[in-house]
Amino acid sequence: MATLIPKKLPRLNRSLEFASFFRTLKKLDDDFTVWTSLHSDPAHPQFFVLFQETFAFLIQVAETSQQLAETAIQTTFLDNQPQLTPDTLGSAEADVLAAFLDNIHTTLAPHSPSGFPVRKLVVFPDVLHHTIDEIILHRSAQTDTSYLGLKQLPAAEFSHRLGSLAAEALPETALLHLRAAFDPGTVVPPAFSPLTVRDRNHSPTLTHRLLDIDQEWCVKNDLHLPPQQERLAADTGYRTQLVTGVAGCGKSLVLLYRALLSARLNPDSRVLVLTHNRPLRSELERRFHILSDDTLRIDWLTFYQWASRSLGDWPEEILYPSDAQKLLADLLSAHPNLASTTPIYLLDEISWIKDLNLRSREAYLTADRTGRGKGINREAVWDLFRNYQNTLNSHHLIDWPGVALRFHDAALAEHRLNFPHYDFIFVDEAQFFAKAWFDIVRAALKPGGHLFLAADPTQGFLRRRQSWIASGIDVRGRTTRLRQAYRNSRAILLFAASFYESRAALDPDAHREDDLNIPTPEQIAAITTPGKLPEIIHAASPHDLLTRACNEIAALHRSGLPNGHILILHTDAIYADDLHQLLAASLGSTSLVHDAKINILPATAFCQHTTLNAATGLEAPIVFLLGIDSILETENDPRLSPDQRSELLRDHTRQLYMAFTRAAQRLVILCQHHRTEHFLSALLTP
Repeated sequence: MATLIPKKLPRLNRSLEFASFFRTLKKLDDDFTVWTSLHSDPAHPQFFVLFQETFAFLIQVAETSQQLAETAIQTTFLDNQPQLTPDTLGSAEADVLAAFLDNIHTTLAPHSPSGFPVRKLVVFPDVLHHTIDEIILHRSAQTDTSYLGLKQLPAAEFSHRLGSLAAEALPETALLHLRAAFDPGTVVPPAFSPLTVRDRNHSPTLTHRLLDIDQEWCVKNDLHLPPQQERLAADTGYRTQLVTGVAGCGKSLVLLYRALLSARLNPDSRVLVLTHNRPLRSELERRFHILSDDTLRIDWLTFYQWASRSLGDWPEEILYPSDAQKLLADLLSAHPNLASTTPIYLLDEISWIKDLNLRSREAYLTADRTGRGKGINREAVWDLFRNYQNTLNSHHLIDWPGVALRFHDAALAEHRLNFPHYDFIFVDEAQFFAKAWFDIVRAALKPGGHLFLAADPTQGFLRRRQSWIASGIDVRGRTTRLRQAYRNSRAILLFAASFYESRAALDPDAHREDDLNIPTPEQIAAITTPGKLPEIIHAASPHDLLTRACNEIAALHRSGLPNGHILILHTDAIYADDLHQLLAASLGSTSLVHDAKINILPATAFCQHTTLNAATGLEAPIVFLLGIDSILETENDPRLSPDQRSELLRDHTRQLYMAFTRAAQRLVILCQHHRTEHFLSALLTP
């Protein structure tokens, strides 16, 4: 079966003949790939077809009936009939194809002097093929455009005719140019490819980086539903799609391009793009403005920005996680049954209670703990949770999971928000969204709306401890898995995968869930850029660690490295201020240093930094990772039960795997402990 992009006919203003021909294309065999234009411009070709990956066709549909076509070969005409001739039949459609190819050749002639060996074809879905053949015989001059009548023509015969009409093979560079011209919306700007080495001393070439076939299929599939499916979607509330895959496969890119296309095709719709952190939200919006100057109705928000916008101000003061841990440490003295449990673990457990909207002791005691371990006194935890919550209330405090619950109540229980509100909601890094969050997302979708998720459970170290079904999301049969990694060099991805596997070997209870996306040896071997091995640098103290990083970055600045090529990740927010000041001093200007949590990366910034838990979705040619020791040390806390230790190890493994795969060309890891240095260095040895 042919690959159709998109596989369903978009609900645009198309003719019956167009729809009929689309059904014919669906019957082609798997030697064919078919692109349907989403342009509304009548001067743009409607179809681009590739046969055996090398022979190209541009096809235009003629809206001509059998009766009207027959007049072209009649010697007399009725006064009320259009006077077609063999020379004018299909000429307008042929002119569209010719003008399109002429324009491409004019623009790209220096790079493709031999032109584009593309067969131009005008099809007549409502005209018999022998009628068209007879008309062609009566033409006064030959043409390089082929004409084909499809009425009553068997699908196998149509496939055979296409194969026989194939011109010479299309060179790969010409194919890229043709795809880019047919749909400029598939072109990926060089700035979106951190693995691409760009020489500032040379002008950019016309060799395009495009969405690959799987990415483009995912962007364009099910953009519009046929009317009967729209009614079905309205009955069930919404329609869901998920894109997942290995690190660097383009999940966020697919989400971004799909959000843009959905907004363009539906200019009156409301579109929401959600993330779990501000740096990713800012990066998506920055890339959107690179791709489009359109004024489209797209809201770019983190989940908590959305909550704040919807709820307005609240009277309590926010209690941040570091302060919540201190509060729990103080409360533990009144809960001796939990004396051997760390405040970090207890805060995570309390967040989990709120994320799942567990409002009663019984609900918590009977909740499914798949993926969380069972070695915990739930009765004691619930008592601590109530003590913690009462303390917050008495001091007029609220934590972030509490904000999410208030948002949940306002949207679903009190119905005081303007919901449903959105036609399309896109969630990037959806593995971090809790069940209670998804409840709100679904409530905000209009009947028949679309929910599009991009997620990699391999990086799911925060919220994503339940199945999609347990989160209230059904993605069965609606998932696209991207398998080609584009972001990382082979050396970096091999190091990250080796780290993941070696850490799994340390966990006796480790198991590989079905939906994890660790790259296979074949996928790693397919990466064409070998790259450099990661660098492991030992630092004697936290200050030395920051100083070494700043010196390295300052040297790169002096070497002429372009702006925006460096991302610094640190494991603790307490590093942020010192790091920012030291970087500014080393580089000579505060404008060269950007905190990714503040806003969109400015063009003047040489580097940006953020905490590790806000790094998902980001990428850069060069990444510096600071403070890995502080993460690994917590796994040796004697208060942890075996289950808790295993869970912490799995979470940290995913977190650090994510951090490593942010780097495209160079990864620098700075650590203080020799055992960390030795463990990481051992992974660099084949």
